[in-house]
Amino acid sequence: MFFLIFINHTNFGQEKRNRINEIEIKLDSLSNSISGLSKKVDFNLNDTELPVFIRAIAREHKLNVSIASNLNQFRITQNFSNATVKNVFLYLCNEFDLTIKSLGTILNIKRYVKPYKARDIKAVYDKDKDLFSIDLQNDSLYTAFKEITNITGKNLSYALEIENQKLTSYIKEMPLESAIDKIAFANNLSVTKTKDNFYLFERALAPNQKGITDNRRQKPARYKDANFYFKVQDTVKQIIDVDFENIEIASIIKDIGYDLSINMFTTSPFTNAGNATVKANNITFDVLLTKILENTNFSFKKMNDIYYFGDNKEVSLTSTVIIPLLHRSIEIMNTPIQSNSNSSLANNSLGINGLNGNQSYYNTSNFNQNNQNYSNNLNNRNSINNNRSTFQDYSNKSDAILDLVPKKITEGLEITTDVEQNSFLVNGNAQKIEAFKAFLKTIDKPVPVILIEVMIIEVSNSSSVTTGLDLGIGDSPTTDQGTVFPSTDLTIGAASINKIIGGFNNFGALNVGKVVPNFYARIQALETNGNLKIRSTPKLSTLNGHQATLSRGERSYYAVTQTNTIGTQNPVITDVKNYYPIDADLSIGIRPLVSGDGNITLNINVLQSDFNGVQIDSEAPPGMNSREFTSTIRVKDKDIVILGGIEESSRNNSGSGVPFLARIPIIKYLFSKRTRTAQKSKLSVLIKPTIIY
Repeated sequence: MFFLIFINHTNFGQEKRNRINEIEIKLDSLSNSISGLSKKVDFNLNDTELPVFIRAIAREHKLNVSIASNLNQFRITQNFSNATVKNVFLYLCNEFDLTIKSLGTILNIKRYVKPYKARDIKAVYDKDKDLFSIDLQNDSLYTAFKEITNITGKNLSYALEIENQKLTSYIKEMPLESAIDKIAFANNLSVTKTKDNFYLFERALAPNQKGITDNRRQKPARYKDANFYFKVQDTVKQIIDVDFENIEIASIIKDIGYDLSINMFTTSPFTNAGNATVKANNITFDVLLTKILENTNFSFKKMNDIYYFGDNKEVSLTSTVIIPLLHRSIEIMNTPIQSNSNSSLANNSLGINGLNGNQSYYNTSNFNQNNQNYSNNLNNRNSINNNRSTFQDYSNKSDAILDLVPKKITEGLEITTDVEQNSFLVNGNAQKIEAFKAFLKTIDKPVPVILIEVMIIEVSNSSSVTTGLDLGIGDSPTTDQGTVFPSTDLTIGAASINKIIGGFNNFGALNVGKVVPNFYARIQALETNGNLKIRSTPKLSTLNGHQATLSRGERSYYAVTQTNTIGTQNPVITDVKNYYPIDADLSIGIRPLVSGDGNITLNINVLQSDFNGVQIDSEAPPGMNSREFTSTIRVKDKDIVILGGIEESSRNNSGSGVPFLARIPIIKYLFSKRTRTAQKSKLSVLIKPTIIY
């Protein structure tokens, strides 16, 4: 630190010596034309004003001298003896930091002012955060304002009389407008923000005018003791600070409107508008008008920069606007469009002949009644919930959207819908329309779209083992026939059996004998195994809160015979056979609901039914097996839900044989036939919801 101070002091001393040398050279060149500079003086001074001493030398040696008025502050006590005028002047320039300028033979003596040298001003502006920093160190106003304008893009204008004024200020990370205010205040300037976004600087004439000019109006005479103040912050955006209590609305509109220089047209006097109390900062004029006129019979409408004021019922204050919805549908969809396959079948005649040869047609009413009765007997197999929403009773689905809007907002407005443009057409008071539009913005948010990936896995395992030995006598001799591989079903005649028995004869004392020619033996041994795996991976997409359904199946028909008696004297009995469809399918219904934290609530219903091949009668409806499960679960986005695991298992072990002998171990296989079957099936459903918007 000491080294730096020493360096600066040395540089300053060298600069001063150079300046004095320049003055000496100048006086030496003037000595040829001004002889008085070479004359010698003798003076003994004691606390003498500097200008008095210089004028005394000038009179004594006939010099033309001009002395600056600001030198009156200097006084000198010194003894000069046998010194030239030139050396005395050099001494004064060195001692009192003076300089000498010449114009012909006239010497101009004044204070030395160091020439201004522009420096790099450090200024930073963060436009996104509106934070401004600057370091001004005796910089000229022109240079500083130029740098501020280049950095911020804001226009700063000033009076010519202050162009060369020096500015000193240090600002760090302050809002730009506040920084401009503090720079002006610190340098005795006033600044005003104009309507076209200029900052005008002038010299402050009074202490209370420093900084940004306060446009706060004085209290009107009629409100001498009332609290009625406001301050215009931005004339372009019409932003103001207000603070008034129990003030007439007419005066508020008139006084603030005057300062904002707005154009007003009034059709009805505000004498009955009442009073208002408001205290707010940075509020727009439009919002202020909306609030103070909210509970009155008066309103306003802004059109072409003109404010129209009057009674709410006046035609001039009504508007007709089209308000489109950006994200939601103006008509709420209750349920997805259902397939028309059933109805198309119902309208087509099957052309199947009845038992009496007459042609039978597919009767829609009978189908609806009979099929409904049958469906109720099948454990409500079509019970997928479709209780979608509370909007089912609306004849016009757009009424469901309007029902979300408070009645106070829509009161007095004529609202119609344009489904093709997804818009509301609203006619009524301009302020009520703005309130209606503002509320729609709060509910017109993007509705999430959910992709639902479903994986259906059905696995079936079956096994069967059949063994047995049949011995008997046929009507005629039996020839050898049958298969050995892969399944054994072999019939052996008497000739082959006798050959086998003959191999045992003559074996020691054993003699079995022979069988009769019509004797036969049937040997059975069969084992079957089956594995069936069905995998289906459908994908569904639906809006939040709407149900997505999937169905896959097969259709069968059953017959219903109807007997009709025609005539009374000679009655004729006819039978008509009608065929009705019945479906066995796999149906999935899923309704997702997305919560605010991104989780998804799923309402799931899965139904699987199939025909089991059992009928109580040849014309009766086919038997069906049905598996169903319903679940409500909450999961995170892209999580996988595993449902189902419905497992069916069956075992059967049956046999027939000779009494008593069929139960003796080992030899029972010679006197019986046995069948063992086992079957197992399992259904699992994996669901993965993904929010895709």
